[in-house]
Amino acid sequence: MKFPNQSSHFIEQGVSFSQWQQQVICLKDKLSEQPQQTWLLFCQDSYLFSLYFFALVAANKRVVLPPNGQSLQLQQCMVHADIFLGDCHESQGIDNNDLVDEYPCFDIASLKCLLAKEANSPVTGVKLVLNPESDIVFFTSGSSGQAKAIYKKFNQLIIEVEQLEKTFCSQLDNDEGESALVMATVSHQHIYGLLFKLLWPLWSGRDLYLQAFAYPEHLVQKIKQLTNRNICLISSPAYYHRLLNDNVLREVRDQLQVLFSSGGPLNAAASIDLHSELNIRPIEVFGSTETGGIAWRQRVSLDDENWQVFSEIQFSADDETQRLAILSPYVNRQQWYETDDRVELIDKQRFKLLGRADRIVKIEEKRCSLDELGARLTEHEWIAQAYVLVHEQVGKRRCLAAVAELSSAGQLAFSIDKKFTFDRQLKTFLKQYFEAIVVPRKFRYLEQLPYNSQGKLNKKHLESLFD
Repeated sequence: MKFPNQSSHFIEQGVSFSQWQQQVICLKDKLSEQPQQTWLLFCQDSYLFSLYFFALVAANKRVVLPPNGQSLQLQQCMVHADIFLGDCHESQGIDNNDLVDEYPCFDIASLKCLLAKEANSPVTGVKLVLNPESDIVFFTSGSSGQAKAIYKKFNQLIIEVEQLEKTFCSQLDNDEGESALVMATVSHQHIYGLLFKLLWPLWSGRDLYLQAFAYPEHLVQKIKQLTNRNICLISSPAYYHRLLNDNVLREVRDQLQVLFSSGGPLNAAASIDLHSELNIRPIEVFGSTETGGIAWRQRVSLDDENWQVFSEIQFSADDETQRLAILSPYVNRQQWYETDDRVELIDKQRFKLLGRADRIVKIEEKRCSLDELGARLTEHEWIAQAYVLVHEQVGKRRCLAAVAELSSAGQLAFSIDKKFTFDRQLKTFLKQYFEAIVVPRKFRYLEQLPYNSQGKLNKKHLESLFD
């Protein structure tokens, strides 16, 4: 398997595809000599990560991708690997001597030395050959419980990349045939970042700027320096939600061409506000580490809840449980995969999300959806985002509790009212839709809900607010 398009440029590094390809081949030859088959790869630098990742795939190795570089995370993921490659010297909280004693780390200095020598070599024109059957191992990036290993074939990732190109290429290319420069705020260690930030632009021959921008101000500063380039931004709901507090991207709105969002739900009001401020409707992609992308949408109104399924995917829903099932080449072409998401079927191409099946609970025999309760709360003008959970109390009956991020109107009202009064008004609002027994009894209010960079909520932290 070879790259069908070879016109990408790594703008930050000033490296052409041909130069990059030759570096990968050089590393592949070195890694092919190593006896270990399964490699745990963590590298904060996206460019170096791209070299190591493709070199391992070309060397017919299995690649294990931890979601982050924290010491305990790496130790847990090493159960699935023979050797570690990457930033073990730099990972926060790691005593490198202990790490090396516990499991082997490949001498990354030798690879960097090879790259330094290769930088002075003429480009040979030799093509990189990738193994479509190489295993890529991801981990679910939820914030509670033990992360679960998810196995993909490299070819499954490329099938999804080709679907993305088929679906969205017209939005990335302008009438003059110029393609948007891909920039991102998300990590390449997760499937969303790996696909959208790295694999898709490389496979389709688009230019990349691989630095991850944690702060919007830094992103804006860099876009201003990239004059005459339109931008495709790969980001998360958490980033867009924070952005709306002071949307500095308005300064570069003329250069923004496409906004992608995935990893969690993008608030409906945030989506509409982004369009109002930037004149771009964000493209939301729905899926998971297990399934890859399932569907996408661009909201046109606050009540637009329809998702468009990607053309390569078939879907259905059980009449009783309403659980979404898919037949997807990103998972298994021959076997239906049942998700934990509940849906309402609209037609053969579209559905509405109704919330998670595992977020359906019974409170004193009354069945309710925690996601629906949270969604209703966000319809109140005081609430920007909300998460509802079950609060267990020893010796007492369990009840529901809600954590909410206040809107500007909510912050003003909260500063005037007592918390008891504020809580009561929200309860009264919810009782228009739900029986009193399932209305949350406890409320906590935060300036921001604790999302990570991938748009996942820190649910353990939310639960601790009621201890």
